[in-house]
Order: sequence, then C-alpha cells, then structure tokens
Amino acid sequence: MPIPLVESYLILFLLIALATILLTRWIAVPYTLGLVIVGLLLSALHLLPPLQLDPELVLFVFLPALLFEGAWSLNWQLLKSEWRSIFFLAGPGLLLSLCLIAALLHWLEGLDWGVAFLLAAILSPTDPVAVLSLFRQLQLDERLSVIIEGESLFNDGVAGALYQVFLAVVLLASSGESSLSAAGLPLPLMGSLLFLLEGGGAIVLGLVGGWLLSQLLRHIDDALSEISLTILAAYGLYLLADRLHLSAIITVIVAGLLLGNYGRRIGMSLTTRTAVDTFWSVVAFIANALLFLLIGVQLNPLALPPLPGGTLASLLSAAFAIGVVLLARLLLVLLLAARSWLTIAGRKGMLPFAWQLVIFWGGLRGALSLALALALPLTLPQRPLILASTGAVVLFTLLVQGLSMRWLLLGLPSLRDHQAHTNPDVDAEQRPPAAPDRPGTEQAAEDL
Repeated sequence: MPIPLVESYLILFLLIALATILLTRWIAVPYTLGLVIVGLLLSALHLLPPLQLDPELVLFVFLPALLFEGAWSLNWQLLKSEWRSIFFLAGPGLLLSLCLIAALLHWLEGLDWGVAFLLAAILSPTDPVAVLSLFRQLQLDERLSVIIEGESLFNDGVAGALYQVFLAVVLLASSGESSLSAAGLPLPLMGSLLFLLEGGGAIVLGLVGGWLLSQLLRHIDDALSEISLTILAAYGLYLLADRLHLSAIITVIVAGLLLGNYGRRIGMSLTTRTAVDTFWSVVAFIANALLFLLIGVQLNPLALPPLPGGTLASLLSAAFAIGVVLLARLLLVLLLAARSWLTIAGRKGMLPFAWQLVIFWGGLRGALSLALALALPLTLPQRPLILASTGAVVLFTLLVQGLSMRWLLLGLPSLRDHQAHTNPDVDAEQRPPAAPDRPGTEQAAEDL
C-alpha cells in the first residue's frame, strides 16, 4: 500500500477515534467500547473501504507496546500482595478453564481434540481495558484492579505460548503424524516440552534483557535516550524472542516488569520517570484507539466467513462458543472462591462475593484473541469455524459484558469500600501518581 494512502487512513482513523472519545466522555462510556460500536457501524454501513485487520499489525506493532506499557506501569508491591489470586487465575486456573472449554467443544461441538484446544487457547486471553477504565472512574479498590490487570497480563503470555503449541500439534496431526511428532515423541509429550521450552526460554530472555538494559540505564542521564531504550526493550526483545521461536509475549512482560520496577528505580531520575510514563501512556492510548476501532470494523457479522449450514448454523455455533466461555469462567471463579487461593491480605475471610462477580463478568476478550484467530493458516479446514466463534465471543464480551459492567459496579456499593483496605506498603516511588494503569490510556481520554 502506498505510504500517502497509509497516512490518509491513519489520519482518518485518528479523527474518528478522537470524535468517538469526546462523545464517550460525555455519555460516560469507556472509549474502547465506543470505538468498537463506531467501527461496527462504519463497516455495516459501508462508509469505509473494505479493510482486513492484519494479524501481524496487531502482533508486531500494537501488542509489544501495550504489553510493555502494562508491565511497566504495574505496581510491584500490589502485585506481590495479590500474587496468589493472580497466579491461580493466570496459571492453574487458565489451564483448568482451557481444558473445560476444549472438552465441551470436543464433546458437544464435535471438534477433534487438537482443534478444540487450539480454539480454547485463542479464547483464553482477557482484555480488561474497558473494565479498568470504569474502576478508575468509580474509584474502586486498587487491589481488585491489580488482580484483573495482572491476570490479563500473565494470561496473555501463557495463552500465547499455548496457542503456538496447539497450532504446531494441529498442523503436525493434519500432515499425517497423528501419533508421533517429527522427533519420534508422542504429540502430547512433544507439545508439553515445546511449551516448557518456549515459556522458560522467554522468561530467561526477558530477565537477561531487562537486567542488561537496567544496568545500561544507570550510565545514562538523558530522558530521550532512556525512552529509546524502553522502545528497544519492547520491540527489540519481542522480535528477538520471535526469531528464537520463544514466547515473545512472555519475554516483553518479564522485561517490562523488571525495567518498570527495578530499572526505573536504579537508573532513572524522577523527571525521566515522568517522561517515560507519559510517552508510553500516549503510545498505548493511540494503539488502543486504533486497535479497538479496527476490531469494530473487523467484527461486522456480515463480513465473517459463512459456515456450512447457513445462517442458523453460524448463530448456533456463535451462541455455543459464548456459552462455553461464560460457563468456564463461572466455574473457574466458583472454584477459586471455594478454595483459599483468593484471600485478601489484611482482610478476614475469602474474596468478597462482589469481587467474585466482577472477576467473572469482567473477563472480556479482545484484540489478541482476534489476531490469533486471523493468524491461523488459510489451509486449516476449521479456520472459518474458529474465526466465527472467536468473533462472536469478542463481540459479546465487549458489547454485552463491557457495556453492562458500569451498571454492575454501581449496583455493588461494597466495591467502593476501598480506602479502609489500602495497602500501606505500596512504594510511591514505584509509580508516580500521574502514571496510568494498563493500558493506562483511559486517563488520557476521559475526565476521571
């Protein structure tokens, strides 16, 4: 595509996004949801030329910035205080939810196990941008925000690595190697080893890269140069991990956490920290604005690939996928609430019922799920079904769950009781008051 045309589209989308953001501020709706609705309308009314959301645009342009900004701005002290909840939701909880979704898809939808697990991995990443925006508007307990934000951040990394593993297994099985991999190992064992290699290698790469860049920051006292180093961390480490066939998502998350909570403390002045926070807030704001507008354009139901059996079959498959995801999320929260994982530091008893309800209904899906589905090989026979199911789940969670979340939060007055449970150990130096939450950009778009 010619560069002037790309610039024209960029300016057009930014103008549409700005107008939508100003409107959503007035009607008190998260701007990300407003952008999805506007994108849907523009696509349905054919007011835009035919556009296809390129998965590489999401995975290699938008995603590194959003992941790094989220990890950079995540409060380490609060993260440590709620680590049990986050670990269970993004670790064992994610695996349990994934297995449940895959089992239901296999038994009730008739998908083979490989494709069922692949679709389950695609539907696993959560995207709580709109939910976090409402938390800030209503001034809710920051620890609940950290739980949902931390789950989403680590959830993205684990689900992304599992997606690569299940896609490799499906492709190997479709090539005729249904029982043994090319290395002579059973496919389940090969998949487990591949997951450990990709995830473990990504953690090591993120730690090494983040530590080296942190040491380099100690010898630089120039805001522009230090901002450039954070860009190198976000995109350089992401591309390096991808070239090494490691989980690029996990690499950037680990590096961002290390730089945001160690590198900024030992190598940045207060002025530089403010400059870096502001820079990544603006980058993430623009990325989110463009991304959610493109999601709306892409999720036009008329543009989704038709399924065999016509409209009725497509609607039934969409409804089934939505129901399975909601059921898995509900059972996950109930399981966690029944155990002692979700206990709150400094608070007697387990996670309050209101928090359980918010964690359940706040499990929105977004750009990462859509990008992973679009990135599937065109030769995959089940690609239309996966695309339709993913699009339906993303659309439902964003528009139904996202738009109803404000009413849910307002109907739970116990959520406002946050000042009495504020964590006294939070280090103010870890994160300046002006730094926003992940993706941290609602604050720039809405008058909180």
